[in-house]
Amino acid sequence: MSISELVKFEGETLTFNDAKITSVTLSEIGGTINVTGHQDIYGLIYLTYNLTLNPNLVTQGAFTGKALGYGEKGERNTAALGGVWVRKERNITLYSLDDVSDGNFHFSVVELNLDEESATINFSRMAK
Repeated sequence: MSISELVKFEGETLTFNDAKITSVTLSEIGGTINVTGHQDIYGLIYLTYNLTLNPNLVTQGAFTGKALGYGEKGERNTAALGGVWVRKERNITLYSLDDVSDGNFHFSVVELNLDEESATINFSRMAK
């Protein structure tokens, strides 16, 4: 079975690329990165990523997180986030499966630029 048969997507790829890293908190096992930005469907979005280090490779690991979005009319959506991450120099890429309160599953690729304290997030709805 090919990978394209395992995971199917619906609709177009959505993005927001004006996101900013608002804070970083370090711990003995990794750290927490907070991001905020705007997206057409979900509005103002707050994201928290709790990264843990792979004990054998400090340039990759796993994460869990939360998202909260407020639309233009005050509608609210939340999401549970989880996946893996990899760091190359001062850029971190997160690969996330998101369970959204509107009933959607999203696959997201989050690119964090630590030098610019910015984020680009692309995501697509997964078919159930």
